[in-house]
Amino acid sequence: MRFATRAIAVAALLAGTALATPSTGSAADFTVKYGHPGPVGPDSDDHVAGEFLKYFLETRSNGRIEVQIFPGSQLGNFREMVEQVNANTLEIAHTALGGLVGFMPELQVIELPYVIRDDAVAECMIHGTFFEDVRKGFMAKSGNVNLIGVGNTGRFRSFFTADKLVKTASDLEGIKMRVINSQLPVEMMQYFKANPTPIAWGELYTSLATGVVEGTKNAVTDIIPNKMEEVLKFATLDEHAYLFGFMAVSQDFLESLPDDLRALVVSGVRQMADVQLEFNKGAEARQAQAFLDSGGEIYVPTEEEMETFRAVKEPMGTWYSEQFGSEWLDKFTQAAADCEKSVDDELATLGSRE
Repeated sequence: MRFATRAIAVAALLAGTALATPSTGSAADFTVKYGHPGPVGPDSDDHVAGEFLKYFLETRSNGRIEVQIFPGSQLGNFREMVEQVNANTLEIAHTALGGLVGFMPELQVIELPYVIRDDAVAECMIHGTFFEDVRKGFMAKSGNVNLIGVGNTGRFRSFFTADKLVKTASDLEGIKMRVINSQLPVEMMQYFKANPTPIAWGELYTSLATGVVEGTKNAVTDIIPNKMEEVLKFATLDEHAYLFGFMAVSQDFLESLPDDLRALVVSGVRQMADVQLEFNKGAEARQAQAFLDSGGEIYVPTEEEMETFRAVKEPMGTWYSEQFGSEWLDKFTQAAADCEKSVDDELATLGSRE
């Protein structure tokens, strides 16, 4: 019954708008619907990115494109929105990894812990060949979802807890920890002897408030816009996985557009991902302070304490290769290593007199 109710609600929201077909009786020739899970407001990266896309496409198309934004998981969770994009009933959706693994489970490789060192390495990877391979691979697996834009949904995942400060890996034992709907983070938390519980993003606040879970693996920028500082009091910034975010676009929709508008949409979506990435980098310090002001505590583990967390890296790589083989594991780790070297070389050059 719940699925039927959701399907009816989504159909009602989508009703009355043309899907990638010329409109008859409105100023715009095409209507683009963009769905995302975030709230509305200046602290929401999803909202800021959506407002950029709306402005960019509507102005650059001289009104030939109208963009409608559906925030707050109105159209479903990540997985449900990606499925709508694949069915060509939604043109664009923002999703994290959890919305993609149903089509391409081997993409869980991007959640392998402690592989990506910092933002510069992640951003190098975003603009490299690895994610072009991901885009092509996902299109082949799904049939209609083109992951045109890659950015982030909040920099890095860290541990947030309601009642207990986590300083070392042993402190995670027994904690009911929310994870995305993906087997890899479940295995990771089981390694730490925690109790992993997959919960959709839209259900997380209530699950924390009612004690269904006692913590979550998220970013600082996820907390304040969604009022989770009300139910989370401790943050441990171990930054175990970079939060890659994806703009999923219906390929059927793209192919229904004239060439000039197709190029415009592709450009707008790629820039939209960049806007979201840069917003999250800038927002983290501000929202971290808001978390502290709310009574929260932020802890940065020492190098010795970090080693207790990093012990999971090799076992998770082994688990992944046993499940999915080495192809994507090798691609991901090599891309990270290559980008790390590239970043270090650039920094060395910038820091020299020559």
